[in-house]
Amino acid sequence: MDRRLSIRQMMFLAIAAGIPYFAIGLVWLITHQDHLTDLHGVDRVFSTVGQVIAWPALVVADLDLR
Repeated sequence: MDRRLSIRQMMFLAIAAGIPYFAIGLVWLITHQDHLTDLHGVDRVFSTVGQVIAWPALVVADLDLR
């Protein structure tokens, strides 16, 4: 089965897979943002982005990024 995907199809697949992933990450961030009040500046930004990206590991380990 020699099947090729066009650039447009690959972009659609990336968007279709990425939107639910980041939506769940945002829900995780909203429900687990207690520790962000202690952080300021760049630390707060990286912790926020880290929680959105690493939510699967955080769900399993039940951790907060500080």
